[in-house]
Amino acid sequence: MLDYGTIDDILKSTENMAVLRNSLNDDSTDTIDGVDWFQYNGKTASKLYVSGNSWMGIGENTEHLRIVRRDADLMTLRREEGTLWGAFRFLRVRWEGYSVHGNRTDATRMVWDVIFFDTGDICVSFETIPTNSGYLADSNLVTGTGSISFVPLSGKVISFKPQDESGTAYELKDHAPVFLDPYNRRYLVKDASGALYTVADGVLLKMEETELTAEVFETYGVQDIPDGNLLVTLTDPTILYWHDSDNRFPDFKATYTGVPIPQVLYSENIDMSDATILGIEKVTADCDDHVLFAVSFDDGESWWGCVDAMWARLSEEKSGMSKAALEAISVDSWAEKAVTGQIKYRFVISGADGYLRSITTDYLNTEE
Repeated sequence: MLDYGTIDDILKSTENMAVLRNSLNDDSTDTIDGVDWFQYNGKTASKLYVSGNSWMGIGENTEHLRIVRRDADLMTLRREEGTLWGAFRFLRVRWEGYSVHGNRTDATRMVWDVIFFDTGDICVSFETIPTNSGYLADSNLVTGTGSISFVPLSGKVISFKPQDESGTAYELKDHAPVFLDPYNRRYLVKDASGALYTVADGVLLKMEETELTAEVFETYGVQDIPDGNLLVTLTDPTILYWHDSDNRFPDFKATYTGVPIPQVLYSENIDMSDATILGIEKVTADCDDHVLFAVSFDDGESWWGCVDAMWARLSEEKSGMSKAALEAISVDSWAEKAVTGQIKYRFVISGADGYLRSITTDYLNTEE
């Protein structure tokens, strides 16, 4: 049995697989050795039953896993046992043939793999699946709690995560199984200047060490990937990973949220020179509480904010007053600055949830 570093490595080649059949199997079923460490529907999968019609029985001669289930032609059947990271046992079975009986062309070519892990996970890889709907059929996994349908596509990998130890219930995942590697894992953080950081008591701490060695990782590294909220104070942070094995690094999966930089937007220059407009009564905005506002009375030559009835000229492009301050400007304060017959607004929107839907200016008008 060979040991592999990733699931992709397992699927990369058939070189280490034993050929169990290299001839046509139309409607019959091959009974092959399973494993005694895998349970499905409460039964040990000591035998697997592989049909020429593109289905597999797991521990029983019944249609458990169906992949484009129809009258098909199985031409080559392969099998391999091995380990992942020296810790997880697996059994891989590969079905190679055609989805339409007697029609063996590139258009009907079909190749799929099933990998059973001793964690109870089932991984299914679709190397080649016909694209013509006339050559396809239903695909599903029949479990003790119901049937789970899926759509096989060339190059796609899915998995079924067990919900109990007996393999009665499963959850469909749109990716290969994700396992926690068995290594002594350590994480550190580096910023754009090359400084190293660790985490202690939920706080990011800068380290005096600058050279990366196994001893530094083992001494200062943390076992869990640092919380992303700790990294926002750093410039171009990098998460560094180390483990105590010569094997390739395990598949790394992370979820991250990108927060856009503050966006600066401008309104048109609004003409208030009409003789019926006496001034501004109030301004209201439909926006989140983090939007900043600035006001110009000279078409953007200068920008102003008003807090507690005091106007101040703003020098920074991304500065401004809050929504509450804007809406609190009184009639008298507006009258102090709005004497040019024009007004223009600047908005600074920030954060992942920042928004501005509208800004409304209510004028004081002469009576008709």
